[in-house]
Amino acid sequence: MSKTFKYRAINDSGARKSGKIDAVSEQSAINLLTEQGLVPLSLKESSASIFSARKGKVTKQEVATLTREMNVLVEASIPIARGLMSIGEHEKNPVLRDMVIDIASMIESGEKITVAFSKYENVFGDVYIETLRSAEKTGKIGPVTSHLADMLERNIETGQQIKRALSYPIIVICFVTLAMGVIVIFVVPKFAVIFEANGVELPITTRVIRSMGASLTQYWWMYFGLAVAAAIALRKSWKNPVGRFRIEIFLHKLPYIGSMFTAVTTARFSRVMGIGLESGIEVIEAIEIAGSSTGRPVFQDECVRMCDRMRTGEALPDVINSATGLPNFARRLFGSGKDATELARAGKIIARHYDRQSDHLAKNINTIIEPMITIAMAGVVLLVALSVFLPMWQMISINK
Repeated sequence: MSKTFKYRAINDSGARKSGKIDAVSEQSAINLLTEQGLVPLSLKESSASIFSARKGKVTKQEVATLTREMNVLVEASIPIARGLMSIGEHEKNPVLRDMVIDIASMIESGEKITVAFSKYENVFGDVYIETLRSAEKTGKIGPVTSHLADMLERNIETGQQIKRALSYPIIVICFVTLAMGVIVIFVVPKFAVIFEANGVELPITTRVIRSMGASLTQYWWMYFGLAVAAAIALRKSWKNPVGRFRIEIFLHKLPYIGSMFTAVTTARFSRVMGIGLESGIEVIEAIEIAGSSTGRPVFQDECVRMCDRMRTGEALPDVINSATGLPNFARRLFGSGKDATELARAGKIIARHYDRQSDHLAKNINTIIEPMITIAMAGVVLLVALSVFLPMWQMISINK
């Protein structure tokens, strides 16, 4: 990734000069200054502002576009190093430009493709790198980069569909939560005072809601701190292998979310496995690479166990049929394959099927969430209404 360095230097005439320069590393910055005829006296990395940090990011869409361009160049029989250099020279984003040129330089100097891309794993992700690793082992750079571009574009589209679907429920939840907060903190306690003054015995719902309002008023800082701590803990758990493993087990058990995870994981696994088998990789190695490319720790762990069982002599149909991470359709199709050719063909069919299923689930997530939100909000509104109207009816009866 490109960095900004502050420098002080002298030119050929001995005049001092200071300024900033963008480079991938400190050594690269020194080389650039030397090429400009400057002798560096001091060089220090400049702390980037929030604006420049945001501006210097590489987006998922840019990675997808880069992959698609790389696929076109490979299909055109252009050497990958030369093709990447050409892409980098015409790239407008300076961070992406420096990154691509650095990758191209590493490949041109003899580094493996996976090693060059692994340097920027924080940009591409482990799924991308593992999929490239399968391409490097098989020599099928063209088909694999095409698959990667399709996968990235599909992930972006799925993410946008989910965001559009969730925007309305989130807005509804925020406004209803705000309204409920006002009622619980301000409205119900005032009514409770009036009811008690008129000798009305408060029902359990009113007492509970009044206690909640008093607790929120007095200890708001504690609730806010707990919410922030929970968010931080969840984020750290997701980044931790053990924590992410447990979170994914929980997500897979959820009715609708679990189906989406299974569909996406099955599609990725099947496509990468099919590409690997078509390229001549052995079945065990193809399963290992395909499992790693899914980016799902739970399924990766299951793929490792499947490979261990196959190494001990178990047949593929028996191993596949016991794979709980794969749906029935995928298990039956893979289990019926007699050789690598049939398994590769089955992988393509399964991938297409579950790509369509994941798209369908993403598009229809709103139809599942809205009724659940409506029912939940109706229950909350009913509880609050009862806390006000029940004592009010008692007060009317007393005053008759």
